Formats: sequence, structure tokens, C-alpha cells
Amino acid sequence: MPISKSRNAPFDKSDERGSDRLLQIEAVYDKVPVGLCYVNRHGLFVSTNDQFSRIFGIATENAVGRLVEDVVPNHAALLRDNIKTALAGEPASDAQIEISGELYMVAAAAVTNDLGEFAGISVAYTNITNLNDVAQKLQQVELRTSYALESAGQWIWDLNIATMRVWRSPQYRALLGLDPAGVENESVAWDIVHPDDKGRAIEALDDVVSGRKPRFEATYRVSRPDGGLTWILSRGKVVEYGPDGSPLRLLATSVDITAQKRIEEELSTTVRQRMELEQKLLEANRKLRNQSERDHLTNLPNRRKFNHLLKRAFLRAIENAEQLAVLMVDIDHFKAYNDFYGHLAGDKCLVQVGRALNKVVKQSGGSVARFGGEEFAALISGRALEPAAEIAAAMLDAVSAMGLEHGASPTGRISVSIGMAMVDPAGSAVHLGPEELLNLADGALYESKRHGRARLTIAGTFNN
Repeated sequence: MPISKSRNAPFDKSDERGSDRLLQIEAVYDKVPVGLCYVNRHGLFVSTNDQFSRIFGIATENAVGRLVEDVVPNHAALLRDNIKTALAGEPASDAQIEISGELYMVAAAAVTNDLGEFAGISVAYTNITNLNDVAQKLQQVELRTSYALESAGQWIWDLNIATMRVWRSPQYRALLGLDPAGVENESVAWDIVHPDDKGRAIEALDDVVSGRKPRFEATYRVSRPDGGLTWILSRGKVVEYGPDGSPLRLLATSVDITAQKRIEEELSTTVRQRMELEQKLLEANRKLRNQSERDHLTNLPNRRKFNHLLKRAFLRAIENAEQLAVLMVDIDHFKAYNDFYGHLAGDKCLVQVGRALNKVVKQSGGSVARFGGEEFAALISGRALEPAAEIAAAMLDAVSAMGLEHGASPTGRISVSIGMAMVDPAGSAVHLGPEELLNLADGALYESKRHGRARLTIAGTFNN
């Protein structure tokens, strides 16, 4: 049988403190060095941050509520296209635009309302002028390097010492009489070396890997398609080491015996700059992905992120034979609250309730997400039924202790109802997955609502 629990706490006004916290969150949003805005499905600006205002030289109050054609006429068509793409259920492509002599990457993502319907797009403007300049300079260096290699009859190769796979630059094909238009992929090290010379090349590599010699140098023959042999001199050095000091990568040049090694140091710098640029681009993509996993109002993880966390926590609980509690939380009479106080007050209430729930759950090492509308979801790992129920009860108390007035509620103040479901490997054998666990918690939440609200209902323990 489901268990229901009710918690009450004395009335305590803390609206002013909650407002201060909300202003702090908004201030952080405005300090992000990326221009951010939200455009609804009709092409009207709903919100912008300070960086957006600085980029376009438009005050926030002069942008919100206006059409994109009135605020950013030079690329309004791009935003309209992003809205159409999102309406069609397709992901928007990143674009580059120039604003006041600066180059920006424009990334848009669809935003849905509480019913899962398309509501608009969230757009980020990232200044990539410096990255673009670096990429152009790097391209010029690589082009000059390519010309130099061709003129000197050289090629470069990059050896992964752990896997003994090697990448060669395209110039080696022309030097050996192969089709220059052929595509060169990674191949086994020493595969082009004459069988009688492989031993010398391998010994030269062993000298470098063991530390007996600081640089790699080997002379060997390579067979040509016409049956002839080309003598090659290869020189190089280890350019990457593991945490334990073991060599990981060897970068080298190869040239016929009559040529001279001229540009090895420039090549090492080019590879390093390319890796640094790739790392910066990966970091930029990580930040954009993080924005797509946060709820724009409460700054808690959104439903998409919660589903990911639930699957990961569920697998960990099964593998490690740990308990896992899933909680569904709903603000009581929230529709009536919105109708009575207005949607702005409703948004503020969501932020305050989310903050109170998160404070309790984080102390237990768990996590809280905004699941949608007035619903929140929480995960508590490694706690048995009774301790998990005590944490849920503390969540009820924390919301009640805020003393938020609710003139449209029978109790006169904001409260929440909670449904909880447990996975306990030590319990009875019931084969359920994370989705079924979530459904059990949701059903328990319905029971809390049905039996008077402001209480906890536990669906029972089970085993996967």
C-alpha cells in the first residue's frame, strides 16, 4: 500500500531574500560573454542579455517586444529561417555574420513550452573574429608548408607509438610515383619500407623510445610502382609524452638522400597550433551543449538532461547494487497561482521553489531538475527507503518554510506534493527500467495530489 506523509512549518516571509537571489541569477546571465536572446515563434524578441545589447548597440528595453526586422534588419532573414527550420522539427545550422567589422557565429536552438510545443528559438552570438584570424593564419602557414615540402621533395609523417599506426602527408605519393590524387589514410608503420631495411628502422625507433637517443634517424629503401627503389632519410623526434613520461607520438620528415631537412621545427609548431585551435573549438561546442541542457528560467537541468542523469544513475545502481530514489515534485494549485498573481509572479515562484528543493537535495549528493511546467524531478542515490523519505520530507518542509503566500490555495501558501519510487537491489525481484521507475514516481505523485496535497507518497521498493 502507498504511504502518505504530510509536513507543516511555521509561516516565514522571505520574498525579499528570494528576489535578491533571482536578481543575482539574472546578473550572471547578463555577464556571460556571449550575446543571448530569445525570439518567439512570431519573430518577436522576448529577452536579451547585456552582451547582446552591446553587440548591436541597442538597449534591452528597445529590443524586447519588437520584431526581428526592426531590431536586427541586416540578418532578420537568418532568424526567420531558423524559426522555420525549428517549426519543421529540424536542427538549425550555425551561421557566420559580420557585425561592425567583427565576425560572429550564430547558433540557434528550438525552445518548447510546458506542453512540448514549439515556442521560439534561443540564439547565441559568439565572437569568433580572433579564432577566424588564427585559422586563416594557420591555413596560410600550412599552405606555405605544403609548397615547401613539394619543392624540397619531402613529406611528413606522424606515428602513434602505442598503436604503431602512421599518418603521412600527401607529398609522399608524388615523391614515390604514386597517384597524387589518391587519399592517404592511417596505415601500419613501416609498410612502405623495403623488407631488408625494416630492422634498421625499428631499431632506430627503439633507441628513441628507450631514451638511448634523443632523435630518430633512419635510412631505408622504399619500392616504387615502376619496380625501382628510392632511398629515404627520415629524421624526427617525440612530440608528445604520457603522464608517466612514456613517449606517445613521433613526428618526422622523410626526404631522398640528396635533400636537406629544412622545415622540421615549423612543422612541429604548425601541428601544435592546429591542436590548440581544435581544443578551443571543442570548448566552444561544450559551452553551447551545456546551454541546451539547462532550464532558461530556473537554471536547473532541464528534462532532457534529467533523463540522461536518470539512465546513468539507474545503470550505476544496478551495477553497484545501490539504492536509487526517483522523486516527482509538483507545486500545488500552481495554475490557480498563475491566474491569481500573473505569470511573472509564477515564474518567480518557480525559481524560488526550485532553489529550495535544490538546496535540500544537493546536501544529500543528489540532483534536481525542472521537468516541465510546475513539475520538478530529483534523484537520490545510495540511500535506503527511510533516509530517502526523510530527504523528501525535508523538501516539503523547505518549501513550506519559505512562507510564500498563495491566495488561491485553501492553505493560503505555496506547498508541493511529492511522489517517490525506489530501486533496491536487496528487495524483491521486479524487472523494471528507468522509464518505469519514473512512471511509478509519477503515479505516487498523483496519489499525493488525490489525498490532499502537501505530502509525500512512496510507491514502494523494488529490485531490478
